[in-house]
Amino acid sequence: MRKRNEKTRWILTGTLIAASMIFLPAISWADSIRIGAILSLSGNSSANGQSVRDGILLAVDEVNKRGGVNGNRLEMIIEDSKSDPQAAVEAFKRIESTRPPLFYTSFLSNVGVALAPLADENKVVLVGLVTSALAFTRGHEMVYRYWPLAQADIGPALRILQDLKVKKLGILYSNEEYGTEEQKLLANAFEGTGGSVIRQSFELDTKDFSGQIKSLMGQDAIYTATLGSNLTTSIVQLKGAGYRGQVVMPSSGASPAFFAMPEMQGVYLIAPVIYNPRYLFAREASDRFTARYQKPFNHWSAAGYDFIKLTAGLLEDQPVSRKSLQDLLAAGFEYSGVFGHIVVRPGGHEMSFPLSAAQIVDNALKFR
Repeated sequence: MRKRNEKTRWILTGTLIAASMIFLPAISWADSIRIGAILSLSGNSSANGQSVRDGILLAVDEVNKRGGVNGNRLEMIIEDSKSDPQAAVEAFKRIESTRPPLFYTSFLSNVGVALAPLADENKVVLVGLVTSALAFTRGHEMVYRYWPLAQADIGPALRILQDLKVKKLGILYSNEEYGTEEQKLLANAFEGTGGSVIRQSFELDTKDFSGQIKSLMGQDAIYTATLGSNLTTSIVQLKGAGYRGQVVMPSSGASPAFFAMPEMQGVYLIAPVIYNPRYLFAREASDRFTARYQKPFNHWSAAGYDFIKLTAGLLEDQPVSRKSLQDLLAAGFEYSGVFGHIVVRPGGHEMSFPLSAAQIVDNALKFR
């Protein structure tokens, strides 16, 4: 009889829980926390800008489903920068004059650099996602970056080169801020280990790399310090020219679209932990992203996703205002998310996640 009563009690309890879920009223929001996002949804960088947007929206939905932040619903105000700094400035002014948000995020270096003075002028935090320009945060009180600088690539790159016993390194780099900074840091570090370096630059609109490749053919390894299509085109042409040394590329090449290319098989690179299937937290976020958008979770979408989660965590049980958010960021903090553990020192404006050495093997990354 006792067992039967216990069984009845558990069935009744389950029924009541189910009923309460059915008739559970919608969350009564105290207010909305607006976040402005000025992203490249059209133009040259639209695919990556859309990935950032999709990561942001997934995180916002997850935070809101868990009750928001202090009972406040997160609300996104998204504008298209069209990959153009002037269009981004106009979007910022439009948002600021109509529905001022708690803070702004931006995407791309040239867009972020154009917006940084406006953030200081309006005393509102601006966080750059996928923004590598050194000038972005320099001298700006209200401007922060959630993305690793070129310096973060150097340690993993040196480990790869040392493991491969490279003595003669060639660096093929784009003649713009990212490429020149990356090649300078790596060349100085590698020469410091006793190695020799030959460097060849190219302009961003270069289509034929044959001249630069010819000058680098005798090197043990070639490091490609550039971005986007220049990265893949240069490596395809390297392989097509018969180069038999090792090819190493920076974290800008850590994209699932690159992993599947036949010419990328065997290439070494620097990558964030989100591509490591053994890192469960990132894998779960990746599964949710892929199920929702039917496309891979890359570190552009992960940056948008992770920064929303980071901000929601910072604001929990704290006053919500522009000044309080700036104070929270300025105080420094530690956070563990889809990119692993990050530490921001008091007064720091750089929120950089760790990078690791990896190799493309069978259309996926094998971490070393």
